[in-house]
Amino acid sequence: MSLSATGHADSCLSIDLGAIVSNWRTIDSLSSAATITAAMVKANGYGLGANKVAEALAQAGCTEFFVANLGEAIALRQHLDGLGQNQPNIMTLHGCHLDQLDDHAAFRITPVLNDLEQLSRWRMFSQRQSDRLPALLHIDTGMTRLGFDTDQIDWLIENKSALDGVDCRYVMSHMVSAEIADDPINARQLDAFNEVRQWFAGIPASLANSAGSMLSAAYHFQMTRPGIALYGAHPADLPTDRLTRVVTWQARIVQLRHAKAGDRVGYGGTYLLGRDSRIATVGVGYADGYNRKLGGKATVLIGTQTAPVIGRVSMDSITVDVTDIDPAHLRHGSVELLHDGYDLSRMAGDADTIAYEILTRLGTRPARHYQNA
Repeated sequence: MSLSATGHADSCLSIDLGAIVSNWRTIDSLSSAATITAAMVKANGYGLGANKVAEALAQAGCTEFFVANLGEAIALRQHLDGLGQNQPNIMTLHGCHLDQLDDHAAFRITPVLNDLEQLSRWRMFSQRQSDRLPALLHIDTGMTRLGFDTDQIDWLIENKSALDGVDCRYVMSHMVSAEIADDPINARQLDAFNEVRQWFAGIPASLANSAGSMLSAAYHFQMTRPGIALYGAHPADLPTDRLTRVVTWQARIVQLRHAKAGDRVGYGGTYLLGRDSRIATVGVGYADGYNRKLGGKATVLIGTQTAPVIGRVSMDSITVDVTDIDPAHLRHGSVELLHDGYDLSRMAGDADTIAYEILTRLGTRPARHYQNA
């Protein structure tokens, strides 16, 4: 896609909504028909636009969406309601806090209850309503982050009347190391989850994230909750042909210049040119979400050739050695930062991070162009 189509921006993310739907269907196909496949669209749809992503998935048949907090949930509800979509369920992973009770109910948001305080608060509020309000119970089986701890779940098992007045739709937990398929903690968590859920017979269960969805059917229960896999990356940043690439990233060449052997490039002069060179300054930097650690490691695609990123990544720009690039390719005036030969997993590896962080740190400056809506 030509950057001229992106308006005033110096870089553009091309996001294939059809690929996201395809990935959702791929994950869905790994489970039986008795298992619902939800979608994680928190953090603005992993940086790609929660409204657009959820809209495409809802049209494809997804009915369950998870976000982190109430602000994300309300924004998504208002968008989907405005489109006249069927009413999907939207769930807040951080639960419902004291000042959020009315808005959870008013916007038809289902909280994931993480402890007895949240449960008590939601139960008392629900009992004042004409209908029981829905919720999910989150049981901690090893993450030590969110969820009912061992003491609290033991108390709840002995005092199940604490659930009276609440429409408990799922008992759920979150996997610690599912991306490492042979990690023994997976089996331990599964055993711990099964031990707890037997005390809540009749309530559907959910355990698997993206990686858990790729494990055996024993982990799938009645709902899986994929996130990163929807956006085209393997949870462990491994190469995979199961998933379809979702995003490409193009950026404008804002200047071409000649430099001499011995010249230094960028802040701190960390890169010393060993030959007379042609340098392209590209209009993307860490303010756009292009990680600072990519300087001296990443490559970009120009036409059919790759070129190295040299020097430090700046706030608004990077520098690329295009000495060996066919001048005809440079006339297009842009480079590809993410492409088939340099995908999210490669970029994450070069930045010493994970694909999740690459996506969720994408800034607001890159234009978003949606395909196959």
